[in-house]
Amino acid sequence: MKIKKTILLVAVAVTGALTADAGKLTFVSGQVEVDSGKGWQKAQLGTIVKEADKIKTGAKGTVIISLKSGASLKLKSDSQITLSAVGNATSIDVGAGSVFSKVDRRQAGQTFQIRAQTMVAAVRGTEFYFAYGDKKKGKPKADLWLCVNEGKVNVVDSSTSSNVDVNAGEGIIIPTDKEIPKPKAYTWTKKLNWNMDSSKGDVEDKTNLKGAYKDLLKNNYD
Repeated sequence: MKIKKTILLVAVAVTGALTADAGKLTFVSGQVEVDSGKGWQKAQLGTIVKEADKIKTGAKGTVIISLKSGASLKLKSDSQITLSAVGNATSIDVGAGSVFSKVDRRQAGQTFQIRAQTMVAAVRGTEFYFAYGDKKKGKPKADLWLCVNEGKVNVVDSSTSSNVDVNAGEGIIIPTDKEIPKPKAYTWTKKLNWNMDSSKGDVEDKTNLKGAYKDLLKNNYD
């Protein structure tokens, strides 16, 4: 009998951990939906999200997610992420679009990663922006773009064994079939709306990617 009780208590504890809250939506504008395993549902301000939830925005949607692990995410329109892991080891998988990340300084043993295709961007405490770029005809993957507003981000692309550090004010392009080039101080990093606190002003980023990345396209796609 004692053994059965012990097994029951362990099962309850594991179930509770699997359904633990990961964070909540602190800003919602336009079309925003959450999939917790039962299909896409319209999201509201204050909606609680859990680990493994998927979150997406529509053509005119913006959402800010405050995670309990000490990070905030802002999705622009036509974006989708999965909260793959949220805790001491936080991993966010980006399936489409673009996302701003603001990460509190990590303590020993804590990690934060943004993942997309074969890329992993890892930080200890910083503010950066990631986006899917152009997908060239005949290529299985899209180029990826990343820039840093504060701190430093280590970017690894396993498909080319590239490994670079991107510092504040710098941006990079991650090509589909070439090594990551040296980061540069692109002016488009200053054109993005980095604000994630609606009490301090507008949080929606209205920059057009093609316009904002004009200098990146000129230097890296020619």
